[in-house]
Amino acid sequence: MSIAGYKRLAIGLSVGSFVILLLCGSLFWSHGWLTIRVAWGEDQMKIFAEMRTRSLQADSADAAGNLEYVVGYYPSGSKQETGSRLDRIVERERALAVRDIIAHLRIKTGEDLGENPEAWIKKYAKR
Repeated sequence: MSIAGYKRLAIGLSVGSFVILLLCGSLFWSHGWLTIRVAWGEDQMKIFAEMRTRSLQADSADAAGNLEYVVGYYPSGSKQETGSRLDRIVERERALAVRDIIAHLRIKTGEDLGENPEAWIKKYAKR
């Protein structure tokens, strides 16, 4: 191979190495953000579980306050990308906590204000 051929090969390998380095940096950045979002999602679901547990042991006013907290705690799109798989998992856990707290409020109060948490919050939460 001639000197010009070796120069072209060296330039090609340098460009290829630079592209691979950029791709690795991009993957590192994406993985870092994914790790952060998963940690946020885990914290959100932990809060929902804690509020559910507290509500099942509380009176109706405190349970309604916990319901308000669950409904308003970092809504979809604030910590997770709206519609992403992780967002759907977090929102499913939120919906389960809301459903369980409302079921407890039905039993505790003997009333049925429907599935809308706002009605329960409006009537029973301390202001």
